[in-house]
Amino acid sequence: MLKDIASMRRQWKNGLLVALWLLAPGAAAAQNASFGDWAKQCEPVGGGSERCYLVQTVKADDKPVMVIVVAYSPGRERVAAMIDVPLGMHLPTGLEVKAAGVVKKIEFEQCLPTGCRAMLPMDEDILKVLKNGDAAAIIGRGRDGESVELPISAAGFIEAFGAL
Repeated sequence: MLKDIASMRRQWKNGLLVALWLLAPGAAAAQNASFGDWAKQCEPVGGGSERCYLVQTVKADDKPVMVIVVAYSPGRERVAAMIDVPLGMHLPTGLEVKAAGVVKKIEFEQCLPTGCRAMLPMDEDILKVLKNGDAAAIIGRGRDGESVELPISAAGFIEAFGAL
């Protein structure tokens, strides 16, 4: 079992590096800024404009176990979060976001060799919780059926979101 966990962490780490590279192909030219537990990353998209998003990596034993990417789409007037968790999560259960009395259920959209991804439309309830500095959590079930809770820190979110 420990060998499986070590292998999963290694695959997750390698996949995370690839995912971040795919998210930011212009990473060398990207503008980065840190705001508490959130990082703002920007990349050029042509025509003198850029695409920016917020990133938080949740770690356990100094290994990344969840990555949250929050982006604002001005053309669609909406904010969404892409949540990547490691393989081994119970897919039919999906994930829940819990924060200050707000509970949102989200389903997995796809699994890659590096982990599984869910998309969360960030409505005003969730944004308000994070902007108020309240902690949140992503909750799912592991393959053994036990609940897995991964914290989302709100530290620096309001500043990072304001910088988007």
